Amino acid sequence: MYLIKKAYFRKSLDLIQKKMNKIAVWIGTLCVFLIVSCSVKPEPIAFGEDHCDYCRMSIADPKFGGELVTDKGKIFKFDALECMVPYLQENEETEYAYILAIAYDEPGELKPVDDLTFAFSEAYNSPMGGNLAALSQAAALDEDLEPLKWQEIKSHSFKNH
Repeated sequence: MYLIKKAYFRKSLDLIQKKMNKIAVWIGTLCVFLIVSCSVKPEPIAFGEDHCDYCRMSIADPKFGGELVTDKGKIFKFDALECMVPYLQENEETEYAYILAIAYDEPGELKPVDDLTFAFSEAYNSPMGGNLAALSQAAALDEDLEPLKWQEIKSHSFKNH
């Protein structure tokens, strides 16, 4: 009787160990999946589908827009810099992994704001009416336009908001 109980106990332990190994494999797979899926990176703006996180308008014009990605991976999309800048000013305590804008002269492509030049002009009919555009560094500005850097834009006061 003792030997039967011992054999039964040993089989039970083997079954439990096998189940524990399966559970460990599943937990490991889940952890790898979570690490990969939670990476902090920007995502393209879906024009006509995405909405501005500031004014709630549809993001439709591929010459204008911006995106903020927090250190935790939360993404905020904007239809114009005139919405993104006030949002940044209102949320100064948030840390951002990416601050991106669309270059007017390269529609649809998000670029780091530090790589862009900015200008106000009535020629840039931005969605919010601020006439502000981001331009790639290689872009030739009209002689009468003053090129501005991101540091100047991010402290600008947009009165329409």
